[in-house]
Amino acid sequence: MNIKILTVTFSLFFSSLYAAGTDSGDSAKTNYGKDYKSAIKLIRSKDYDKAIRKLKTLITASSTDFTRADVYNELGFAYRKSDDFDNAAKYYKKALDLDPEHLGAIEYQGEMYVDLGQKDNALSNLELLKTLVGENNSYYKELNNYISNN
Repeated sequence: MNIKILTVTFSLFFSSLYAAGTDSGDSAKTNYGKDYKSAIKLIRSKDYDKAIRKLKTLITASSTDFTRADVYNELGFAYRKSDDFDNAAKYYKKALDLDPEHLGAIEYQGEMYVDLGQKDNALSNLELLKTLVGENNSYYKELNNYISNN
């Protein structure tokens, strides 16, 4: 009898722990995904300061909706559009340190190089995109257009 009570007690205890962890994790992921999408909307509306603040809250987030490299890339973009090239460079580097083949970071970093007058570096990024995805890929085309038009 004591063993049955003990077994049921442990079973209830562990199942309640598992259920609490699942609920909290799922809602956190959903909120992080919404926060990331909200930050992207802020970037699209050119509200870079608010986007930067929101993205910084996501640096340590764990989500299936985005990677840490995605967050760093978007931070780099928002800083670049705010004319803060030091922080832009720092966050593009962080994105590429985590994911050396992050296509968005390679493209945006290349655009930053153009903005800084570093065409050779931009062309290196363009060549890397060509190697990774070819000339018909949108990332390659965007950077190629940016280089050609600036």
